[in-house]
Amino acid sequence: MNHSYLPTLSRRALLAGLSALPLLARAQAYPSKPVNVVVPYAPGGTTDIVARLMAQALSASTGKNFLIENKGGGSTTIATGYVAKAAPDGYTLLANEMTQTIVPALFPKLSFDPIKDLAPVTVFAEAPYVLVVNSNVPVKNLRELVELAKAQPGKLNFASGGSASGPHIAGELLKSVAGIEMTHIAYKGSGPALSDLLGGQVQVLITAAPTVISQMSSGRMRPLAVAHSKRLISLPNVPTAAEAGFPGFSIANWFGFAAPKGTPTDVINYLHAEVQKVLNRPEVKEKLVAAGAEPVFMSPAEATRHINAEAVRWGELVKKARINLD
Repeated sequence: MNHSYLPTLSRRALLAGLSALPLLARAQAYPSKPVNVVVPYAPGGTTDIVARLMAQALSASTGKNFLIENKGGGSTTIATGYVAKAAPDGYTLLANEMTQTIVPALFPKLSFDPIKDLAPVTVFAEAPYVLVVNSNVPVKNLRELVELAKAQPGKLNFASGGSASGPHIAGELLKSVAGIEMTHIAYKGSGPALSDLLGGQVQVLITAAPTVISQMSSGRMRPLAVAHSKRLISLPNVPTAAEAGFPGFSIANWFGFAAPKGTPTDVINYLHAEVQKVLNRPEVKEKLVAAGAEPVFMSPAEATRHINAEAVRWGELVKKARINLD
């Protein structure tokens, strides 16, 4: 019997072990300097609040610095492009969210691909959208709102923080799912949109929960539905769109981290593991919920599938509704 294969296998095992050493060393060494977390908005919004919360938790957990850098403008393309073109070493991350999946349909000629040039680390939280109406609108639930809109096509106005913003996409989604017509009124930000809803200039607003939760007790608005399959912890008495018979009306902003394409897999996995670790801490969960977001647990592969599916979904809706940045 020929036993010459035994030394060959031993040499192979030895070589495989040696080749893994640089990866192990890199994983143990990372991060050896501060990690920049780039937020595609100015300070103060939900994305910024959630990203800062996670950066602080990661800094405390790892003993390393995770620093927030705000790069607003260009409908998030400035920050996204900056991270996509950064060195793929794990020291520049994007605090990504839903807009990343809308941008490709709005800006088909960018110098980078907002989806393919980024490697998702995880999606760690989501903020389902809530449909609210001015309290003078004579409806008590989503089905009654749809019936009113069908009886008066185009008469109801829905507000958004700007053309192609999340609330604009949400309004177009409801129109498509329910087969109704409403008139879109674009504002320069969620603040003015909410002010005019409270003042009665517009009747409907569909936006992430954090935008409206603080005004729920004002008596000037009425929540009709959460655009999700399950109720919100922060709004337990507001039924879901699925409960009202419109399961297709489902939209949530989500929050995650992404790195430049080509970032080593061991670095991606390290970051994902650290995020999962801090998400399991009660105080972190409580702070996310207080900000109107709810923890979710997605692996890099799951986050990639989610982002790709969202890009297809919103790309189709943008084309169908002829949404542009006018």
